[in-house]
Amino acid sequence: MPAEPHAPTETAAPAHAERPSRPVVVGHRGAPVHAPENTLGGFRRALEDGAQLLECDVHLSADGHVMVMHDESIDRTADPASPLRTGALGDLTRAELGRVLLADGERIPTLEELLEMTTVPVFIEVKVAPAAQAVAAILRDLPTGSPAARSTVISFHPEALAEIRRATDAPVSYLVRQVDERALETARELDAAGIGPWIGGLSLRAAESARAAGLAVNPWTINSPQELAVARACGVDTITTDDPAWVLGALGAA
Repeated sequence: MPAEPHAPTETAAPAHAERPSRPVVVGHRGAPVHAPENTLGGFRRALEDGAQLLECDVHLSADGHVMVMHDESIDRTADPASPLRTGALGDLTRAELGRVLLADGERIPTLEELLEMTTVPVFIEVKVAPAAQAVAAILRDLPTGSPAARSTVISFHPEALAEIRRATDAPVSYLVRQVDERALETARELDAAGIGPWIGGLSLRAAESARAAGLAVNPWTINSPQELAVARACGVDTITTDDPAWVLGALGAA
């Protein structure tokens, strides 16, 4: 999922959920408040902190591998000591990306590596539409009954979600800035299970409209008490956050 303007128990919420009593907590890019984002170490930290679902971002490497990273380039997250510190993911091969050193000695994982290690489902955000076909192929090969097999594909790109729906049985959730009639219509056309608005654009009326359309409400990204209060007032299905431990503590204290 994107950064906020200035990039999501038996876990994933059902497609046509009633207003939940307790939302599912999603580790946004893992637990980046405590560990490097979109790394296996960061995802492990989110799981240790109690995240019930993980969220990651994916791009294609130059040779067609699905790599887990938010940005189109390695420039922001490469460690100063990395042998390779600049370049677009789409211009670099998997082998070249394997040379990139991130914070705390982490490396750029592939989507397969994340799905193999996770013990919960994943919100897989397709950042570039051409990656959808490769993501679909990976999802089709997942062992039936594995946590990863219950994952959901999310994207701002309807064409990417349409490809996932054509090629797999995986649910999709449509990312938007705001829930409006056009967004709801697109979600319906995609047979989406959910819709994911920016928390700053979410209102009770918007959440009720989404729920009336049979969509789970999966806002991004909730990192303050005020945002958490809005999410809870709107009865969201999932709470995507950079700090799952904080959200779980706040929900437990409420």
